[in-house]
Amino acid sequence: MVPTHPQPVPGRPDELRWVVPADVLPFIGRPAAVPAPLAALLTDGTLAEVRVEPAAVVTRLRPGRGWPADGPRVRTALHAALDDPAGWASADDAGESPEDLLLYTAARDLIDGQVGRFARSHGGGIDLVAAHEGVVTVRLNGACNGCPAARVTMKRRLEDTLRRRFPALREVTDAGAPPS
Repeated sequence: MVPTHPQPVPGRPDELRWVVPADVLPFIGRPAAVPAPLAALLTDGTLAEVRVEPAAVVTRLRPGRGWPADGPRVRTALHAALDDPAGWASADDAGESPEDLLLYTAARDLIDGQVGRFARSHGGGIDLVAAHEGVVTVRLNGACNGCPAARVTMKRRLEDTLRRRFPALREVTDAGAPPS
């Protein structure tokens, strides 16, 4: 059995990061397929998402689910899935590069965390649309959509912070902005 150790994800009570040995899965990002025990939890509505990070597997519960009730089932399914590495298929096989997946994960963490909280505190929001070849595309919504200060939030809070975490970032663009 592959050893795992669960860690909370800051700002995401619906997620757990399961620390695993770095060489267990040969890819990072959202898997295109997972072994049957985890797939069953995705199908039955227990899990909303599974993604692979360097030396970790992150699981996100669906709304209405809780770790006290569902955690033991997720742990059991994850252990069984990790013992079947051939059952995992990389989304990279579907055309996503590892760099794009790392950038997407870093952007999502900021949007779900500190940058998103800031936008929500002002009545707005930021949705992550895509991350491809160093460009992150977002969609500003709520009070952020059309707000003159939203560009500053997007550039200073999101792009600058993301660039410190992912130096290969080229830019952050707003999918809802009119073409210039």
